[in-house]
Amino acid sequence: MNLSLNNVMTQYTSVQKAIHVLKTVEEHQEKGLRLVDVCKQLALGKPTALRLLTQLAQAGLLERSSRSKKYYLGSYCKKLGESLSRQSSLSMRYGTLLRAISARTEDASFLVMLQDLDTLCIAREVGSYPIQALAIPVGNRQPIGVGAGGLAMLATFDEEKTEYYLNANRARFLKYRTLRLDDLRSRVAKARKHGYAVIGSHAVKQVTGVGVTLHDKEGRVVGGVSVAALDNRMTQKRQVVVARIIKEEIEMFLDT
Repeated sequence: MNLSLNNVMTQYTSVQKAIHVLKTVEEHQEKGLRLVDVCKQLALGKPTALRLLTQLAQAGLLERSSRSKKYYLGSYCKKLGESLSRQSSLSMRYGTLLRAISARTEDASFLVMLQDLDTLCIAREVGSYPIQALAIPVGNRQPIGVGAGGLAMLATFDEEKTEYYLNANRARFLKYRTLRLDDLRSRVAKARKHGYAVIGSHAVKQVTGVGVTLHDKEGRVVGGVSVAALDNRMTQKRQVVVARIIKEEIEMFLDT
């Protein structure tokens, strides 16, 4: 047993050990790993290794062959891979749309998609205006409704579905001290009336975003497209202009 590795592994938390087990199995995915192999590779005791392998298998992250007794990546890892592939595909597909929007508005544009109770930013483009409000990075997750793209999506849903997301995230909204459910409901109502969502100074102070729901050619919701700028730039008059630009570019994009 590698003593230095053994010393390191004893200092790891259970989660860190589980991550190392998962990575090790992935590195040997083609041939698979037995329990004894995992113990040897990671300098783990048999009870600890078995417990971690069992828990990972129960979560769907690993699967054990009843014939060879070897462990391989599980079905949930495949699901995660498909999700990442889909996000990458969407990012590449709609990158042209965001670039066109940022070229016309001169501000940063974003594409978010729904993931559980959150919106996940999968693409971002920068405009030419000297001061860019890069409100969220690619990969950022936040409760749906905190950002303009997610708020626009909430306004697209029926009342029951909208209320489900608002109430499910009620406790999480407390992180954003100035954000209240009544305020969100009011903004959803305005978004339904005007056809675009506006929200500011919650996820990022002194930044306002304008969002529009993105549908595919069949009318299914893909995600939310938004443009963000500093409050003093994103005036009410400009909000209308930005919303119109987003809608026009989406329409032209879908016509191609």
